[in-house]
Amino acid sequence: MKALTEWDSKLRLGDALPRPAEILATSRARAEQFAATIDGPVIAKASGVAHKTEDGLVRFGLGPADIGEVWDDLAAAGDGTVLLAEQIDAELELIVGGYRDPGFGPLVTIGIGGIAAEIFADVVAILAPPEEGEVAGAVKRLAGHRLLEGIRGGPAVDLGALERIVGAMAKLLCSDPGVAEIDCNPVMVCNGAPIVADALVVLYNDE
Repeated sequence: MKALTEWDSKLRLGDALPRPAEILATSRARAEQFAATIDGPVIAKASGVAHKTEDGLVRFGLGPADIGEVWDDLAAAGDGTVLLAEQIDAELELIVGGYRDPGFGPLVTIGIGGIAAEIFADVVAILAPPEEGEVAGAVKRLAGHRLLEGIRGGPAVDLGALERIVGAMAKLLCSDPGVAEIDCNPVMVCNGAPIVADALVVLYNDE
């Protein structure tokens, strides 16, 4: 098995994937320039590291003046590049994944993420590619579906955007037999809009 980097995983999933403003910076100067264009804090991640969060290689709440301070550490710990992204404040986190079941073939899963994922296994699976209305139906089957429908005056999750994420996964799984699994986690829901903050594509073998 071969895991692609986060950046390459998102590229493999295609342009339809809702993503934050982000770049793969190949120099400290480029990273600082990007941070200066973002109206708010930035996240910096070492690229090419499998467990970057667990290894302390993700830094939050950065501004342009902070980038140089973390660049050397993150670039040296990974493949020499650093992924920078706009930091998103989310009201809800989702997990969207895909894999190949020996009996059913390609499947896409949708689940509640964040702290709830550590307590409840609230996940549903649908065959790929999904038929019209299947994503909405899958959301309804989640135990925590009311969180996605908007509670206490909050916005409901944009199902059209969620369908685009599921569709990008399904398209890749169905078109490329070399893809073993896909994991978009977390999918941050901000003002109802789901945005893929991190992604992982795993291949059966080296390409």
